[in-house]
Amino acid sequence: MTFSVFDRSNLEAIRHLLIPRGQHVALMVLAFVAIQAAWPATIVDIYGDRHRLPSQPGQDFTVVFFVTHDCPISNRYLPEMRRVCDEYAAWGTRCLMAYVDPTISWEQIREHQHAYGVTLPALHDTNRELVELAGATITPESAVYSKDGELVYRGRINNLYAALGTPRRQATEHSLRKALDEALAGRAVSRPRTQAVGCFIPDWKAARTEEGAQ
Repeated sequence: MTFSVFDRSNLEAIRHLLIPRGQHVALMVLAFVAIQAAWPATIVDIYGDRHRLPSQPGQDFTVVFFVTHDCPISNRYLPEMRRVCDEYAAWGTRCLMAYVDPTISWEQIREHQHAYGVTLPALHDTNRELVELAGATITPESAVYSKDGELVYRGRINNLYAALGTPRRQATEHSLRKALDEALAGRAVSRPRTQAVGCFIPDWKAARTEEGAQ
């Protein structure tokens, strides 16, 4: 049984308030404005547990990792995702994993997490709500939200990959960790956007719309 990631009970009313009749607005802009206006929003993971965005009580920052189960680069980063989440949990930071491929099942997601020893809450972003909210385009990619809903960072986890097919022996810049360190210290993130390297996130929703129109 499939659920939308967000509790969308009031999004339709917001849609009519925001868009004058006859005005065309890009879907990504609509989703971004409507979901932010609806915050705090409730999201349901594949195990049925509920989470709130932008933050749970007592948490200052939320990290969302965008992943796909069949992207080799995304899978290679899973241990570092676990390390980041384990190390920063004590500092009021929680992590969520957003699986962006709508064609896989919840059982496949569970199997993927089990295979890689991942215990982070897994969200199935079938309607691209989290993708569009963050502006994510690559897996793996990370997005950091403050408790006020500000997207303080989006981009690579580190620079392990200089480019597609060009991994370094080890990462020399830990962009996500640096962003979290700066944000937790109350400073502005010095590089709020970086370019992630990995697998491109297709617009499955647009593809389905085009197929339906044919």
